[in-house]
Amino acid sequence: MARTFHLRSLVSVVVLTLLSVTVTAQEPAKTLEWANHASPNDGRVPEPFGRRIDEIELEDILIDGRSILIGEPFIGDFRNLSFRVKNVSDKPISFVQITVILPEVAKPPQVPFVLPRLADGKTAKPLLPGEETNLKLPEGVLYNWVKDTVSSQGKDLQTLTKASIDIIILGTQNSGGCIKTRDPRNGCPRR
Repeated sequence: MARTFHLRSLVSVVVLTLLSVTVTAQEPAKTLEWANHASPNDGRVPEPFGRRIDEIELEDILIDGRSILIGEPFIGDFRNLSFRVKNVSDKPISFVQITVILPEVAKPPQVPFVLPRLADGKTAKPLLPGEETNLKLPEGVLYNWVKDTVSSQGKDLQTLTKASIDIIILGTQNSGGCIKTRDPRNGCPRR
């Protein structure tokens, strides 16, 4: 009797595991890439997209807390994406934004991943020299706006498979299409 119970338990665990793998396999794999800003006419990359931001360094890219690499498939919701960055300058940085676009949409929304906010919800916590933080999609209405924008163009956000890093903004005057990266596998393409 005990043996039959253990056998049934084992079979149940195997069946549940197979079902969860099947459900996960149905979700489309996604990739994150660097946006291609090169002109189709001459291959030149216009400013500011040809510029690399060196005051901060991209330490890691995470989806649901797991590391991913540029160009490699992953499973997860784009809203759970975050960029771990480090201030490698000698000054505090009060504003950092990595803007992502969704190239499968004709007029892709610009999706900002920004510094965490302080308790007041209005101002970002400055990133001090040597400090690291995760840039995330701000909570609240922004995700719904992205979803509605995609939906208004006949697409479903959950079925999109590509996202592209479009531009990096640092402070009020400094922007570029590339950022210094700790892992060369995440490096920007030559510009």
